[in-house]
Amino acid sequence: MEKNLQDKLKNIRNVKQEEYGDFEKNLNLIGRSWSALLGLKNPIPGYLVSLMYVVAKVLRAKHRYKEDSYTDAQNYLHQAKVMQEDQQKNDHR
Repeated sequence: MEKNLQDKLKNIRNVKQEEYGDFEKNLNLIGRSWSALLGLKNPIPGYLVSLMYVVAKVLRAKHRYKEDSYTDAQNYLHQAKVMQEDQQKNDHR
């Protein structure tokens, strides 16, 4: 990914975090909430929530071009990667 795009995505993540709170914490809370609503025994991990949002953004982009859909999808994909890597590291400890 080119440096300018990385900087742009990082800036967007910082702005969103100030507005909505911690990204990872919110994704984990959404996963637990969805799991409760669906009657699942185990919570949906936050990284899977983030991947589901990527799919939603891709479906929107399929319907109509909007730059924000691509930017949001890239941010959600980045967050899923970070969270899944962290989970894998913790699982191997």
